[in-house]
Amino acid sequence: MEHDIEFIVFGEDWGRHPSSSQHLISIIAKQYPVYWINSIGLRQPKLQAKDINRIIEKIIAFISRTALTETSLPPQNLKKIIKPLVWPLARNKAIKYINKKLLATQLPQKKHYRVLWVALPSAIEYIELCQADLIIYYCGDDFSALTGVDHDKTIQAEQTLSMQADIIYVANEQLMARFPREKTHYLPHGVDLHLFQSKNECPPAIDEKKKNIGFYGSLNDWLDYDLLQQLALARPQIQFYLLGNKDCPKAQQLQNENIHLLPAIPHHQLASYVQHWHAAILPFINNRQIQMCNPLKLREYLAAGCPVISSDYKAATEYTPLVLIAKTQIEWLSAIDRITQLSPQQVAEYKQQAYQCIQHDSWQQRIEKVIHNIQKIRGSSTE
Repeated sequence: MEHDIEFIVFGEDWGRHPSSSQHLISIIAKQYPVYWINSIGLRQPKLQAKDINRIIEKIIAFISRTALTETSLPPQNLKKIIKPLVWPLARNKAIKYINKKLLATQLPQKKHYRVLWVALPSAIEYIELCQADLIIYYCGDDFSALTGVDHDKTIQAEQTLSMQADIIYVANEQLMARFPREKTHYLPHGVDLHLFQSKNECPPAIDEKKKNIGFYGSLNDWLDYDLLQQLALARPQIQFYLLGNKDCPKAQQLQNENIHLLPAIPHHQLASYVQHWHAAILPFINNRQIQMCNPLKLREYLAAGCPVISSDYKAATEYTPLVLIAKTQIEWLSAIDRITQLSPQQVAEYKQQAYQCIQHDSWQQRIEKVIHNIQKIRGSSTE
């Protein structure tokens, strides 16, 4: 029955970037009331400009929280975005007490069977405040491998959370062994099939008259900038488009005339770019974080029917031969040449094969499994 369940979500800042939790919860919020709690952090802030600016941003958001109303927020049942003012991973008892008191004043009154969706392990400190009937831990990342995370404290929190959770979902199959088998489920990332298959005109920033290759996402330190530089030098006739926030100084050092650094754009506009690239790339460095990653854009590239070239990691190899895996510069250049020389008929065949590969990977289909499990557990608890 509609609205017989309500969700409280501990996630990252809503709208900051299109995470898997936001995609999943957007589907849930079309049917059930959702209260989204913005990021409570995964590391202790430091005395540096980035962290100070973040703290100021959080204080301003907390003060202005009353401006957020049901009518101003999509989707239709996303009742409120809660912007907490808490000190991340607090160790002092007094600060922990203040954190809980502040957050308690912002939590909604319980009206329905309450499901707590936890995407950040640091939320373990606040679970007791939420009056949850069912706790879901959604593990979308290997937090022990992520940069910018207090690994020891986060992993301790995750271990405690895994014991308290009723259901655990992991977005990467390699994480299954970390959690209790009887309540852990593999929930791979999905894709908005309708968005990436709807036809769009070519954006003005893309030169359709030239062969082009693209990437979108954070231009962070996990990209192989040396490789990108060498590929652009070796293929000067091909245009390379990189869309995203320039979060790594090396991104600014890409000076090749055929490398175009474009600003980040809203998620719903990405399809218009990838649909007009001859190839989409995932040029990652080789480290533990990448080996454990499962990028959302991989399925989005495929849904758009754009041939994909990727560095070597498990999530990408699962989609071979649709995804060409390149381990060396020579292999990258060979893959680029092969894809950019495909005939229109071969491109059409690729699009068809790519769709057949991911047609059952929609976010909607992922959520149907989640809701089924929730209803199953709820039903067994009332028998």
